[in-house]
Amino acid sequence: MTTLVHVSDLHFGRPAVSEQLDSLLKYIGRLKPDAVAVSGDLTQRCSIAEFRQARDYLEAIGRVAPYIVIPGNHDIRWLGAVLRNLGIVGFIGRRAHEHKYSRYRRYISEDLSPSLTIPGVVIAGLNTAHGITRGSLTRRLRDLGVIGHVRSDDLAHVRRTFEEAPPEAARVVMIHHNLMRGPISGRHGLANTDEALRAFASLGAELVLCGHDHQEAVHSVETSEAGLVISTAGTISSRRRPGHPSSFNLVRVREESLSITIYAWSEKAGDFSPAGEHLFPRRARKRP
Repeated sequence: MTTLVHVSDLHFGRPAVSEQLDSLLKYIGRLKPDAVAVSGDLTQRCSIAEFRQARDYLEAIGRVAPYIVIPGNHDIRWLGAVLRNLGIVGFIGRRAHEHKYSRYRRYISEDLSPSLTIPGVVIAGLNTAHGITRGSLTRRLRDLGVIGHVRSDDLAHVRRTFEEAPPEAARVVMIHHNLMRGPISGRHGLANTDEALRAFASLGAELVLCGHDHQEAVHSVETSEAGLVISTAGTISSRRRPGHPSSFNLVRVREESLSITIYAWSEKAGDFSPAGEHLFPRRARKRP
């Protein structure tokens, strides 16, 4: 059995709740997972101080288990995204694009779409946070810069990662933006959800990890001839949805099954505890 702790939307800064962050770190120490997957939004305002806090926290996680992390929409600098889309080209355009991710790259990782292979599982991280770009345009003004998208060029990274992994390893994709429509927010996180689902399934993915919506959820969806299990982690911050506590997900991958347990925060107990488990049979897949 391979175990993954899936967390998202830590939002270091004003929304951060130190009691919950400390408890999560202790829980990771008790669970001793094979890896920790952090699906974006480490910061609230993309500030240097917030990134330093996030870096220290990731280093603490790394002393317990290997981790994989990707940026979220709160982790990119808006000015770089705006300048890039004004049509500025050449040296200035390149600098604008670099500016967009500069703090994340400086304090967290140069790699925006990393991969991680552990016994039994391979995870392909995919950056879906691009700011205000053509692929993420929406008619809802309040969603500008919030919606993400999966670029066709980035799918080549997923393909390579899966092709290089052991054939018996479960194929997992991690993105920031939620694939399923949030029941409270009423929106998908991606501008091209259907295309992304079909692409992930065609590449042989069994599981997708995501966040962004600040509400825990587990789904199983049929996409063409292959099904996908989707783990949406809640937030470890004060920015949770009404009626939903902070939470994280524990993924267990066995030879014949895949299970996801939601761990929810209890104000009364001052700790996380299991709040529901979802069990799915693993399906044989033809490797692309």
